Amino acid sequence: MKAERYRIYVAAGILVLLSFFAGLIAFAQVADKVQIQQEFRRRLSDSNGVSVYVHVITKEKSEEESMTSQLQEDVERLLEDSEIKIITKEELESTPGRPRLGVYLVMYQEPRLKDVYLFSFRVVHFEDASLARNYRFAEGVCWDSGLYIGRERTSKIRGEVRTHVRKYINDYLAANPKPPQQQKQEQIRY
Repeated sequence: MKAERYRIYVAAGILVLLSFFAGLIAFAQVADKVQIQQEFRRRLSDSNGVSVYVHVITKEKSEEESMTSQLQEDVERLLEDSEIKIITKEELESTPGRPRLGVYLVMYQEPRLKDVYLFSFRVVHFEDASLARNYRFAEGVCWDSGLYIGRERTSKIRGEVRTHVRKYINDYLAANPKPPQQQKQEQIRY
């Protein structure tokens, strides 16, 4: 009886200890996440626009082209509404760093369900960079939404991508605030 009670106390003690360590790890991850987000914002500072690149992969070519076109329009509209300059493909070559916002989506249609897809997507702002060790060309990630995976209808997928583009826009605008003079002129116009 004492041995059984002792085992229960030991097991409970171990669970409490493991819970404590799990809490510490979760807290550290939250702190790391905040630090990463601050670094992403810092990397976006002094930016003067972005070129948009959308790439969709799906089994059906027509669905791929349609979704690519819809997402391209969605992303450009969100950027324009936020007054972030969209750099054209022609302007991109002469823009320092060649800033690009890539939206990558992979979709697989569920065979049993109409218009339901398994999907993964990622939104990434990247620019040209050079490696410090040998000054060779590299693409540097300045902002990254992370990889998201889900199962939704097409319209919901577009909504998820727009949500992450809005997060990018919020970070971009936080890193590149408008000059006070321009803000006052805009308030007068409205």
